[in-house]
Amino acid sequence: AAMALEALQAVGTKPTSTRRKSPGRKSSPRKAKAEASDAAEEQATTARRPKRSRKPSFVAKERKKNEPEAMVLEAVEAVETEPASPRLKSPPSDEQDEGAFDADEEATTARRSKRARKPSFAAKEMKMNEAAAMALEAADLVGTESWTPKRKSPAVRKSSPREATPAIRGQVTTWETRITMLKTYKELYNTCDLTHAPKESIVPQLRNFVLESRKQYKKFQKGKHSTLTAARIAELRALGFDFCPLESGNTKDNHDRRFQQKWDEQFKELEAYKAEHGDCLVSCMGSENVKLGNWVRGQRKLYNKAGREGINPVRLAKLDEIGFDFNPVASGSYIVKKRANMFPRVNANWEKHYNNLVLYKKEHGNIIVSPNAVGWPGLYDWIHCQRKEYKKWEAKDAKALMYDTWITKMNEVGFDWAPMKSDGFSKMLLERQSKHFNDLWHTHYEELQKFHHKNGHCYISRNGEEEVLASWIHVQRKHKRNRDQGKKTPLTDERIKLLNDIEIDWNPSLSGGMNKIVQAERDKDWEGVFKKLCSFKKKKGHASPKKAEPQLGSWACRMRKLHSQKKSGETTTLTDAKVAKLESIGFKFATGV
Repeated sequence: AAMALEALQAVGTKPTSTRRKSPGRKSSPRKAKAEASDAAEEQATTARRPKRSRKPSFVAKERKKNEPEAMVLEAVEAVETEPASPRLKSPPSDEQDEGAFDADEEATTARRSKRARKPSFAAKEMKMNEAAAMALEAADLVGTESWTPKRKSPAVRKSSPREATPAIRGQVTTWETRITMLKTYKELYNTCDLTHAPKESIVPQLRNFVLESRKQYKKFQKGKHSTLTAARIAELRALGFDFCPLESGNTKDNHDRRFQQKWDEQFKELEAYKAEHGDCLVSCMGSENVKLGNWVRGQRKLYNKAGREGINPVRLAKLDEIGFDFNPVASGSYIVKKRANMFPRVNANWEKHYNNLVLYKKEHGNIIVSPNAVGWPGLYDWIHCQRKEYKKWEAKDAKALMYDTWITKMNEVGFDWAPMKSDGFSKMLLERQSKHFNDLWHTHYEELQKFHHKNGHCYISRNGEEEVLASWIHVQRKHKRNRDQGKKTPLTDERIKLLNDIEIDWNPSLSGGMNKIVQAERDKDWEGVFKKLCSFKKKKGHASPKKAEPQLGSWACRMRKLHSQKKSGETTTLTDAKVAKLESIGFKFATGV
C-alpha cells in the first residue's frame, strides 16, 4: 500500500517518464538489422519534411494516459511477488544485520526476473482495479488519526479534505468538542435524549453526532471497523447515553411524551379561541387557525370512531370542562354559527328584494305578486322562498335560512306567510282566475260560432286542424254531464244558452250526429273518385280499372267487396244509389263475368 501511494504521489508531482522494458529474450541479429534500417529510413523521411508543429496522435494520447496506471500496476506486481506473510516486513533496525537484509532483497529481485509469461489483458485490468483500490485505502489512511506518513521536508503542506475529516462523519470539530456539547445538553435537560428540547434549538452538529455514535456502536458490536473505541463508549455510557432506544423502549415513551406535549399546546390554543369567540367551532378553512381546526377535527374523528371510552379520560375531562361539542352538526350548533357568519352576506341581497316589495305595495296596494309580473324580475320567486323558509323556521329546523329581523320587517308591511289559509287572498285569487277563464271561454265560443256558420254544424274531429277547439267542446260536454248530475261546474246557464243557440249536440254518440257528419264527408270523397272513374271510361272505353291502376284500382276492389257484403245482408256504406250510379257507367261488380 505504501509503494502504491508513493507511485501515485510520483505521478502527481513528476513528469511522465517512459515505460521500462520488461526483461525478456534478446532480439535476433536479423531483426535488429531490420529495425535499424527502418529507423534510418524514418529519420531521412523526417528530415525531408518541412518543420511544423504536429499534434499528438490518438495512440500517443492513449499511451500517455495509461502511463500512470502502468506505474501503479508495476508497484502492485512488486508487492505480489513477495512471499505472503501475516505481517508486513519492517525495515532492519540498527542492531540487525544489514547484509542479510540486502541478500534477501537480491533473492526477491532474482525471483521477479524469472517471469517468462506476460499477463493477459483481463489480468491487467484486474490488477489495475486492485491497485486503484489499494491506493484509495492508502489515501484513507492518511485522513485517520492512527497513521500519518513521514514528511520528506519540513515545508508546510496544504491540508487535504480527507485529512480534515473527523473520526465520525458529519462532524466538523473534534471528539472533545462534541462530547462537551452533549454534556452541556445534559446539564440543561438532565438527559441525553434530544427529543426533550425544541427541535429548532438543537444544532445539526450535535444531532449528527448522536446519530453517528449509534451507527458506529452497531458496527463495534458486530466486530466491524468503527470509529468508536471502548474508552469512548464508556465515556458515553457514563453520561447515560442510550445507544439502542428502540430496544430499551425509550422511543415509544418519547413519542407518547411529545404527543401529550403537543396535545396540551393545542388545548391551550383552543381555550384561548373559546375565550375570544365563545365557542369551540374552529374552522379549517382560511389562513387563520388552520392547524387548530385540523386538531379539533381530529378529536371529533376519534370520538366518532372509538366513542368516549376510546379517549384518554384526562383529555376527555378537559374537553368536557370547556364545553367541547363532539358532534356540532347533530346538535345544530354548527348550523347556528354558520348562519350567523352568513348573515352579513345574505342580508344585503335580502334587503334589495325587500325594498322592491315595498315599492310594489305602494304601486299596487297589495303584496300579491304574479309570476308574470312585468318590471319586477325575481320578486315572485323571492316571496315564495321566504314562505318556504318561514315554514322551516316554524318547525324549528336549524337549517332554515330565516332571521328574526326579517320576520319583523315582513310583518310590518303586512306580509301574508300562509296565503292559501286566508280568505281574502283566496277570494282575490278566485276572482282573478274567474276573469281569466271567462275571457278564454268567450274566445273559444267565438271560434265555434265561425265554424258553425261555415259548415252548418258543430261536429269537429280531434284529428283535424281544429284540434284545440274540438278539445274545448269535449270539456263543455263533460261539464254539462256533471251539472246534470248535480255537481258544481263552471258551466253556467248563460253559457248553456249560448251553446244551444248554435245547435250544439251535447251527446253525439247517442244521437249519431257525429257519424252522419263523418259519412257525409265520406260521401263527398266518394263522389270525387266516381268522377275520376267516369273520366277513365271516356279515355279507356270501359269502367273496370285493374288493381294496379293508381287510386281507382284499390277503390274498385273496395266497392266490389262492399257489394258482396251487402248481398249477404250486412250493413255497409254502399247505398243503392251508389250501386245504380256504378252500374250506369258499366262498372262490373263480378270480375269473372
